[in-house]
Parts: sequence; C-alpha cells; structure tokens
Amino acid sequence: MASNRMERAVHGIEAIIGYTFDDPYLVWEAVSAAGSVVSGGGRQFPNGNKRLAILGDTVLQLVLAEDWYSGRQPRAAFDRIRQHLASNGNLNSVGRSHGIDAHVNLAGGQSVISPATMAATVEAVIGAVYLDSSSTHAVRDILRPLGLTSSSLG
Repeated sequence: MASNRMERAVHGIEAIIGYTFDDPYLVWEAVSAAGSVVSGGGRQFPNGNKRLAILGDTVLQLVLAEDWYSGRQPRAAFDRIRQHLASNGNLNSVGRSHGIDAHVNLAGGQSVISPATMAATVEAVIGAVYLDSSSTHAVRDILRPLGLTSSSLG
C-alpha cells in the first residue's frame, strides 16, 4: 500500500464494516473527500469520492428496494424507508457513530468534516464494496451492522 495513512484508513474501514477489500485503493478513494486530489494503485482520484458516492447512493437504494419488494409492503412504506435510511442526515449520523469520520481524507485546507462530506463518504464506502465484490449480497452484509436496513427501523 502507498502510505501508513492509507493503510490505517483501509484497515480502519474494513474493521468498521466487517469486509476485507481485494482492492484497497477503492477504500482510499472512498474516504477521500471531494476536492482532495489523491492517487493510489496507478489511479488518480481528482474528484475524491464523488463518483463512488453516486454509485453507492444508487446501490443503497437498490438494496433497500429489493428488501421492500420481497416484503410485499405498500409503496408508501418504501418511500418512508428510502427517505429515512438514505437521507444525508442519517448517513452523516451513521458515519460518525461508527467512526468512519476518523478515516476521512479531507481536501487541503479543510479541517472539519461537513455533514454532506460524511454522508458522501458512507455512500462511497457502499459503492466501493459493490465494485470490489460485484455483489449486492456483500453490500447487504455491510449495511446490517451500520443499521442501514429496513429492519433497523423497527
């Protein structure tokens, strides 16, 4: 791996989510806030985790929709689940309560992780798991301990 900082971030995120990456550079990209210019594994991430965050948001909603569909609940139930679990406010809380914030690589000059940056980082980690595993099953496995499943709503 490229640096001690990267290694600490990768191992820290893996411990938090209970998933070991085949490609540790996906984790490094996931924890690199938008605006940070980092590289690793021969790749450049000029926009930080923006691309992974978009993918992760979509994958999170897909997994939530699959779970909703198999439960035969009305459409309004899905809207409620999605609006709560996939909201930036909830993802910010999840990231901070699980210690993901300790591993965020901020852009130069930044010293505070904004709620939007924290939410995007959680989404990016979800996207990284999806790309690394090519599986919504692996994503579902990391969503449970993070409390990002419809069953966590009670």
